[in-house]
Amino acid sequence: MAITTAGPWSGPAREGPGPDTDPATLERELTEAVLAGAARSDVLRALRAATGRHARLLSAQGVPLAATDGGAGLPAAVAHGVLDGAAGPVVDTLDGLRAAALPVRAGTTVAGVLLTVGRCDPYVRALAGAAVTALLIDAVRAGDEQAAAVPPRHTAADVVAALRSGTVSPSERAAAMALGIDLEHPPAAAVLHYSGSRLRAWSTALAWLEHPVQQEARTAWTVVPGEAALARLRTRLRLMTGDECADHVVAASGSHPDSADDLVRSFTEAERLLGLARSRHVPQLTFGGCGVVQMLLPLPRARLEAYAEAHLGPILDRPELMATLRAWLAERGSRQSVSEQLHLHRNSVGYRVRQIKNLLGTDPLLPAASAELHLALAALDLLRSDDGRLHADGHPRDDDEPVPTSG
Repeated sequence: MAITTAGPWSGPAREGPGPDTDPATLERELTEAVLAGAARSDVLRALRAATGRHARLLSAQGVPLAATDGGAGLPAAVAHGVLDGAAGPVVDTLDGLRAAALPVRAGTTVAGVLLTVGRCDPYVRALAGAAVTALLIDAVRAGDEQAAAVPPRHTAADVVAALRSGTVSPSERAAAMALGIDLEHPPAAAVLHYSGSRLRAWSTALAWLEHPVQQEARTAWTVVPGEAALARLRTRLRLMTGDECADHVVAASGSHPDSADDLVRSFTEAERLLGLARSRHVPQLTFGGCGVVQMLLPLPRARLEAYAEAHLGPILDRPELMATLRAWLAERGSRQSVSEQLHLHRNSVGYRVRQIKNLLGTDPLLPAASAELHLALAALDLLRSDDGRLHADGHPRDDDEPVPTSG
């Protein structure tokens, strides 16, 4: 129900409050309107019309619950300070605006913090105070006083989990914004895995990151603005764990999504690339640096299997020929290099290559055949990495030991 009244504040918003807007009358009309079914957003719009200032209602953690301008909230410490009386009436919002802050609470009922954007004006503050009763009624009406007044606080892990699943609620979206995640221009998804023995140090290092992180045992999910940021993050974690082996921290990132909904795809890409990085024993693999694998990531498993079978079928069950083919393509047909790499006699290399040509019916070094075989090998690598990648609960197959949490 929209709030309607014939009072002086019911028309279009003005640059400032009208001199004949009576706070007591405003309070009575707002209260009556909420009792009749009006929502907190209606209260804020009425307050906007009365004061000429944009209004925002924040939770106790500083997360926007409703706003007339879609603006940002406050750091949690500042919001708590307003409610506890430790912060003054003027605050700076996360989007860089000055605002007058008013605690909205009565006893144990806490509706949050009410902001009127702009300079602190005693008359505007009085009008804002006229909305407190209506907002408290709205909070209590929503259900249990504590549950309705203080929405569940979303941790950084909660936010990342919601982004991974694609089920981001309005409050989680607001929490993401408070964490500095711009869901209008979202960053890329990233996944990191630790294979060392210092699990307690790994958990501690993740907890100290400035990035929002969801951790499950050895694996952590986050978001990064770019490949350089991922490299810095991986290096920092490696140094913080104090692990001497640089390869014990492996990182991967997906493509940059166009929207928050696309983050689900980006996380899936990052997880598959993490599996590929681990199977290839490389410390970092990104969507931009994974080569032809980019073309394969969107394909379902059945398509990858069919492509690998079509081009590698006759030698798929011959590991010695598969190893020789990989080396032959990588070394561009240098028998000496393949011989040294595989510890084979040059004649043995030649014999194996002849077998490969006969079984596949083509020369692997011909441009068209080489491109197809490179793609088929990449498809096979991706399939094998999927076989060993994260379970649905986030744990790789080799994660049998628990992560210490104390001591």
